[in-house]
Amino acid sequence: MPIHPDPKFMEAALAEARGALEAGNLPIGAAIVHGDQIVSLGRNAIDVPGDDTHHAELSAIQAIAPFLVQHKRQCTLYTTLEPCMMCLGAMINAGIESLVIARPDPDMGALRLLPHAEYYDFKRRRLNVTSGFMASEAQALLTEYVRRTGLRRHLSDAA
Repeated sequence: MPIHPDPKFMEAALAEARGALEAGNLPIGAAIVHGDQIVSLGRNAIDVPGDDTHHAELSAIQAIAPFLVQHKRQCTLYTTLEPCMMCLGAMINAGIESLVIARPDPDMGALRLLPHAEYYDFKRRRLNVTSGFMASEAQALLTEYVRRTGLRRHLSDAA
């Protein structure tokens, strides 16, 4: 079922990404939406204080885990960068219905793995995905991060 992404929800995810950047982290933000309301926000914190599992999507999911249990297949997750395998697995387990991505990540993104994931089929999940929504805004933050830190050059628009 195709979804019609709403810029205000991606803007909330971008605001989280900007907060992550200002804190010295890779600028990735997430917003979980139920109906027409944001129910959770998350931002990346893998660099400062330093936790390789503190991804924006996982943070947003963990903040409202009991809510998601009661609202399976009713929420959309907006994220500024295509999720990694860990975050995508959490989305599937949490029952996220739809995913809206600003910028695809051909190097670390996990969406291309779904057709080959037996676990995904076992869970009988179908994740509606929209990719490239407000990508230039997300890319500007990623490029600024690479400029400031010299890290993760594959995410720069100059890569």
